[in-house]
This record gives sequence, C-alpha cells and structure tokens, in this order.
Amino acid sequence: MDYDVIIAGASIAGCTAATAYGRAGLRVALVERQRSPRAHKTLCGHFVLGGAHDVLCRMGFWEPMRAHGAAVTTGLGVWTPAGWVEPLPDGGVPPAISLRRGTLDPLLREIAGATPGVDLLPGHRVVDLVKDSAGTVVGVVTSTGRAERTVLRARLVVGADGHHSTVARLAGVPEDRAPNHRFLFWTYYEGAAMNGPGDAQVWPLGRDVAVCIPVDGGLTQVGVFPAKDRLPEFTADRAAAFDRFVRRLPDGPSLTGARQVSHLIGTTDYPCVRRDPTPRPGLALIGDAATASDPVPAVGCGWAFRSAAWLADATAGPLANGGNPHHALRAYRRAHRFIDKYDDLGRREALAGPPTALQKAVRTAAVSDPDLARRLAMFAMRAAEPSVLINPGVAVRALVGSRMRRCSRPSASTVGGRAA
Repeated sequence: MDYDVIIAGASIAGCTAATAYGRAGLRVALVERQRSPRAHKTLCGHFVLGGAHDVLCRMGFWEPMRAHGAAVTTGLGVWTPAGWVEPLPDGGVPPAISLRRGTLDPLLREIAGATPGVDLLPGHRVVDLVKDSAGTVVGVVTSTGRAERTVLRARLVVGADGHHSTVARLAGVPEDRAPNHRFLFWTYYEGAAMNGPGDAQVWPLGRDVAVCIPVDGGLTQVGVFPAKDRLPEFTADRAAAFDRFVRRLPDGPSLTGARQVSHLIGTTDYPCVRRDPTPRPGLALIGDAATASDPVPAVGCGWAFRSAAWLADATAGPLANGGNPHHALRAYRRAHRFIDKYDDLGRREALAGPPTALQKAVRTAAVSDPDLARRLAMFAMRAAEPSVLINPGVAVRALVGSRMRRCSRPSASTVGGRAA
C-alpha cells in the first residue's frame, strides 16, 4: 500500500483526521480538490459548540485558533417570553469558539500539512475508487485536471468531502435525506452591542430562530432562521426583511452606529443529509459526508471535529500495528451514535413546527431553576447525551416549575414580525 490512510477533503474533518493519524505514526494522503491553500467553505456559521472543546484541546487546535483571533463564548443566553435563561458561572458547561472559515480552514490545513507522515495533495480531485476482488475499498483514483490519473492505495479510505460527498457517491452509499422547513441568512457587524445576557444569545421565536454571536476580528454575527412561509417576504427585499426581523428581536443587538461589513450569506434550502459512517469495508465517512444536520443548533463544525477524532481514536492503533481496520470501524460506528441521536432530534426541529408544551415549560422553568438552565446549556452545547435534558424527571420538574412561575406574557409583544 502507498499509504495507511487516504483522506478525501482537507477542511475541518479531513485535516483533523490527517493530523491525528500522522501523529500516530501513520502514512497519510490528504487529498484536496482545491489548489489554493486559502480555499475554504463559505456557507458555514463556524460556531463550534462547547461539546468539541475537549477534542480541540487534545488536538492542539484551541490555542492556535485563539492566537488567530477566535472569539470564545463562555455563556449562551436564551430568550423566552418569561425572561432570559442566563448562563451560570461555574456551571461546568464547556466554552464554544468561533473563527471564520477563511482563517480556520487554512490554519488546520497548515497544521495537518506540517505533521510528519502527512502528504497534503492540493489540486487532486477524486474521480474513482479502487476496490479489491472482495469489494473492499483499497484506494482512490485522482485527477489534477489533465488526462493522466494517479492511483493511490491504502488500508483505509476516508470521505471527508462534505454533504455532496464524491467518495460516498462513487461508493454507492445511500443517502437519508430529510426536509428543512427553515431557511437562513446571516451577516457581520462592526460596532454592534449585545443587550442580552452572556457572550452570545439565541431567540427561539415560535417557528423562527435568531442568533447573535461574537466572532474573530471583534465582529458580531447576526443570523436569522425563519420558517419557509416567510420566504416571499425575503424574496421581495432580502435586506429589508432581514433588518425588520433583527430590529424586532426583544432585547436584540443594538446596531445603531454599527457598520455591516458583509453581504447577507445564506440559502433558502438546506436539507438534512445522513449516511452510514461505515458503509463499506475499507471506507469511513466523517463530518458532513456522514451527517449534515439542521444548521440552526450550529452542530456542523463540532460534528466534523468530533467524528474525525473518534475515527482516528478507533482505528489508528490497529492500523499502526498492521491490523485490519474492519473491526475497529465498529468502535467508530458506536461512537457516532451520539451524533445520530442529536440528528434525530434536529430533523424533527427542522420541520419548524411550533414549540411543544414541554419545550415551553423547560425554557420557562429554566429562567429561575439553575439546574434546568445548566441542563439546557449542556444540551445546547452538545456536551452530554440528549438524556441530560430529555428524560421523565426533567419533564416533571419543568412542568411543575413553569406552572409555579406564573409569569404573564405581554399581549402586545411581537418578535420578528409575528407573535411570540
């Protein structure tokens, strides 16, 4: 074999896996179709939830990200009609971090490419897979845009090439697609001031959602996720509709005197796509190639970092010892079930239905119940199993607490152009 591992895609997931494998003493081909070292993903909110904090520290990424100006969020405020769920000091909730992809992707690519054992191959596009007589994937065929083809062989091939994964398509991996009944737009401001509690805020507004997050460069990212029945409003005048939505946020960011430093970024359709992360012998998928979830809870970057680390944790040892990675891939599949559980919940949320009575009760009770607030934060940061919030005990506590609170809701209050 030419390599121990071939990884297609040199963004978050691919660079994380390549770095981990290289540090384990393995020979790695990191194949990237883009030629430019500054290439990066543009449709990405780049907010890395606190659940990925341990991986970022273990991989040695956290401090370089900070050195490149990444903004750290230690507390997320959640607006409710009953008041704000405020972040708890010393609540044990790991911090989130945000670094725009134009800086993050080249940084990770530089780290991976400088790792001994890793061959970074820019400008190489995967055009076919190599299989043995038993159908096991044992390599890839790449093209640099000319007539010649390069055949690379390895004991493990990893697809880290996004939710439109070429590797998955060539392997015939089925897609499980689910609709998303929201669309999304965001922009960046210089000089914006946050009025809610915490370093960042989120507004669950019935069927709509909005967020306000600090990012690198001292900028503030403001994003909206309206239900699709509001598309005509945004189609008529996207900028004006966005501005109206943000201005009507209760305790929303102060933009007076702020300067918008980017165009609106977003899309009107972002379906949820899921594939088996271990679909064929000799093949694994990580990041969006395995699971492209609803973007509202900002899980994508965190899943990319974590799934890549889980795959390397499961398979680096057997590969280094000359073993067959087939059995080790089962351990990766088990670890990936953590993502599957949250993705099941995310797919239901992506239908943009009104909040359930239980969701309302949890948010209302969490305004004055520190333990529920901590559980809500751990759930939002994907720092624990979903059962940290979704279990019978929490449901009973929330329903009782919300009834006891007896907080009246202002009848005239509207948010984002519709009643809360």
